[in-house]
Amino acid sequence: MITVAITGGTGFIGRALAAEHLQRGDRVRVLTRRLGSEPRGTMAFRGDISRHAPAAFLDGADVVYHLAAELGDPSRMEAANVHGTQRLLNTAVGCWNRWVQLSSVGVYGPPTGPTVTEATPPAPTNEYERTKLASDVVVETTCKQNAVDYAILRPSNVIGATMKNRSFFALVSAVKRGRFFYIGPRGAIATYVHVDDVVQALIACASAPSGGIYNISSDCTWEVLIDRISELTSVRPPRLRIPSMALQTVVSLVGDRIRLPLTSARLASLTNRSRYPTDRITSDLGFRYCRPMPDGIQDIVKAMR
Repeated sequence: MITVAITGGTGFIGRALAAEHLQRGDRVRVLTRRLGSEPRGTMAFRGDISRHAPAAFLDGADVVYHLAAELGDPSRMEAANVHGTQRLLNTAVGCWNRWVQLSSVGVYGPPTGPTVTEATPPAPTNEYERTKLASDVVVETTCKQNAVDYAILRPSNVIGATMKNRSFFALVSAVKRGRFFYIGPRGAIATYVHVDDVVQALIACASAPSGGIYNISSDCTWEVLIDRISELTSVRPPRLRIPSMALQTVVSLVGDRIRLPLTSARLASLTNRSRYPTDRITSDLGFRYCRPMPDGIQDIVKAMR
C-alpha cells in the first residue's frame, strides 16, 4: 500500500487514476476547490494550485500526480499552469518521493513531419501549449535542484465515456447520422488515446527512471477508426471524400465571420499525417495498451445509446 496525492483528482483523468489506485488498495488524496466533489474513498484537501495548496496534502506522499491545469481560459493559464506548479513544488519539497507530471503532446506544436517523438524540439503555438511546456520546465528544474525523482507523461487526445469534452461524441454522432465525410487523400492519422491507458501509463511513470519523458498515443488511420464507429453504430461506412484545399479555402475565408462546424483545428486533425510513436514507454517501462484504438472506443459508443 502506498500513499498518492493527485491534483486534478476530481477531473476526467484524475477520477480514473484515483479509482485505479483505490482498487489496488492504496491511500488516495485529492486536492479540490470544492469539498464534496472528490471521488468516493479518497481523502479530500481543499485548495487551489493557483493560490494555495495545503502542505498536509503532500506530506508523506509516495507519489504526487500533478494533473491539474487550466484548459479553457488563456488569461488564467500562466497563474495556474506555471506559477501554480512552482508553488506546489515549493510546498512539496521534502514531503514526497516522486513527482509524475501530466503534460501534453501539444507542447511540440503542430506536427510537421511523419513522426513526433520525445526528441522532437518543443514548438508551442498557443497559450495552453506554452504554459504546459513552461510547467514541465519548472518540474525538471526544481526536481533536479532538489534531487527528487520525476517523470513526465505527454498524451495525445484523451477520450473515454466520462469525458466532458463532447468533440468525440459529436464525431460518433456525425458518422451515425451519415454526416461524416473524409478530407483529402487516404491515410490521415487519428491521434487518440483512451483514458484507461493514460492511467496505466501514469502509474508506470511512478516507477520510471528519473527524468523520463514519455509520449503516449494509440494512433490509427481515420479510415480504420471511422469503419469501427460505423460497425459499432450499425451504419454503412461513409465513402464521400472532399479535397482538403477546397475546405481550407472556405474555412480561411469565412471561418472568422461565420460559425462553421468545421474549424481550422478540426480540419487540421482530420488531415493530420503525423504519428506519435510510443516506443520509449513500451520499451523502457514495459507499458502495454489495454484499450488500443480503434477498439478502445467501444465504451464511448455504448454510453451514447
